[in-house]
Amino acid sequence: MNFDYYQPYRKCKSRFPAASYEITLLENAQQIAKRKEEDHFRQLNHTFNWSIDKHLKAAYLKSMQLGSTLILTDVSNTILWTTYNFLSMTGYGPKEVIGRTPKMLQGPGTDPLITRYIGNSIRQAQAVQTDLVNYRKNGQAYICHLEINPLRNSKGELTHFLAKAVEQIAQ
Repeated sequence: MNFDYYQPYRKCKSRFPAASYEITLLENAQQIAKRKEEDHFRQLNHTFNWSIDKHLKAAYLKSMQLGSTLILTDVSNTILWTTYNFLSMTGYGPKEVIGRTPKMLQGPGTDPLITRYIGNSIRQAQAVQTDLVNYRKNGQAYICHLEINPLRNSKGELTHFLAKAVEQIAQ
């Protein structure tokens, strides 16, 4: 059975109602994708048995709704998962970065002192928050605000790091 989505608008002289309907469909698809991504994050949390404070977990889910990028790495800093917002921020799709390290986003304007600070914090399994110059796939530099947290399982063992990345817009 074929359903004609545009049938109600065929008699209209204006194309705006059809465009509004297409926008509504797109918004609905985006909401479904966000819910799936949130469900996937919950599934990762359950699978790895992370002991994340409920407020922090709620903050991660809220940041996903607001368009922040989440990046999950293992303890050796290999990217295991990213949200789809990673694509809009960096130009790289999630499948292009899985198995690589976030170092791939660094370039000539990336401050080595900041990368050392991040590296030292990660080696000590400490949370870190900083701004960093990263580079998109097309070579364009951008300022990224990072909040990286170590994730531990219910036994207290360090298993992953989860970074929340937000592009800082120049004012």
